[in-house]
Amino acid sequence: MVKVAESRASWVASIFGLAALYVLGTVTPLEDIDRYLGGINVTNLLQAVFALLAIFFFNDSVRRLANVPIVRWTYYAPLLSIPIMVASFSLIQDKAPTAADFIDTRMDQLATAVYSGIYMLALLFTVLRIIYMLRHKAKGLYATFSAGLLVVAAAVSCHITYVVLFYFSPWDALARDIGAWFDRLFYVGLSVTAAGWLILFLSKQLPRLHLWMIDALWLTALRMRVRADRSRVSPAWDLFNETLENGVYKSLIVLHNYERVNLMDFPDSVQGRISHIEAKLDART
Repeated sequence: MVKVAESRASWVASIFGLAALYVLGTVTPLEDIDRYLGGINVTNLLQAVFALLAIFFFNDSVRRLANVPIVRWTYYAPLLSIPIMVASFSLIQDKAPTAADFIDTRMDQLATAVYSGIYMLALLFTVLRIIYMLRHKAKGLYATFSAGLLVVAAAVSCHITYVVLFYFSPWDALARDIGAWFDRLFYVGLSVTAAGWLILFLSKQLPRLHLWMIDALWLTALRMRVRADRSRVSPAWDLFNETLENGVYKSLIVLHNYERVNLMDFPDSVQGRISHIEAKLDART
């Protein structure tokens, strides 16, 4: 898909999100993946790191779409949790064998409580940060999106409460009951958030795609047909790597340079189409 400015972070977030799902064992059995990593539940750590990176870039995509300025210390703060998670994970005793309930069966260790707690605090911080960014835009699709995030925040809060009560209090049964709500709430909230985000993103980008997609494809095909680039992959690379407007602008420059170098002009029909595209660009500046 051709990129627009806001979608770059969404694509990166999607990649890390898919990686997090993969190491959960959704495609390849968990035991098979973890076996290649030593069989000590490193997949659990990777899933946590990938999930944090996914929501970090998702947060950036939301910020761009909502035109919210960056606040650096809150923007990068969740990433500081990753080295703490790695260090605390390394201190967990008896990490083998591979198990989906790795955290629950080792919650009696302080290192596990720190590892799981820091991970969830970083998630909660980022989710609440996104909700705060959208506090003045919580109408329509933004409201649906924010509602899903609130459910995710409630789920993460349940897990944090579970960690605190299980390790620091005698109420183990109560802690497990509260912790059991994590899965129930998290995936519901995530589904609502994903649906709201997809609809919101498409509603923002479809007009731009409609305006520039045909022109971008036509200019790319023209560059390939006349071999205006030294590399045959450059036109396709620019199509997928640039924003639509930037890709159109770059193609126009390449084609004009091709005319100058070869001391020739394109046929009137082609030149007329190029002039029409240039007029559209001028009208938007």
